[in-house]
Amino acid sequence: MYLRKAKVSELDIVYSMGFDVWNDGQPFEEYLTDCQNSKKYQSGNWYVLVAGEQLVSSLIVYSGLFGLKEGSFGIGSFATIFEHRNKGYGSTLINLVKRELFKNPSCNSIYLHSDIERQYYENLGFVSVNDSDCMCAVKNGSIIESSIPDYF
Repeated sequence: MYLRKAKVSELDIVYSMGFDVWNDGQPFEEYLTDCQNSKKYQSGNWYVLVAGEQLVSSLIVYSGLFGLKEGSFGIGSFATIFEHRNKGYGSTLINLVKRELFKNPSCNSIYLHSDIERQYYENLGFVSVNDSDCMCAVKNGSIIESSIPDYF
């Protein structure tokens, strides 16, 4: 298994990973078109976890947007292919992305908004900010800022 940035040619696969959760009742083709045209999705960097030859999990990383302060990054649109859920791929992806981002000397904190039970992210080193659904992981015991970035 390994982490890498998604290729443009793989983005439809990446978008489809979250279809069952985020489709809002849309047919698949309409959902896919919305993802392809999303300015939000075009403004970040997509990462994928590859197992064997297959993309199994993905997420997007943002910086400088949504109220993220300098030195802070945001993780969003975290999804795993349905048939590969509950096998540890998502946790592996988040841990690898955290490690990659924290290698950057300017990265002090990583935020995400928990759409699922907080315990999942707490097990990965994130804590709730002001008892909200916004969660943060910090490098080297940095102080978590009390301001909450916008949902991403």
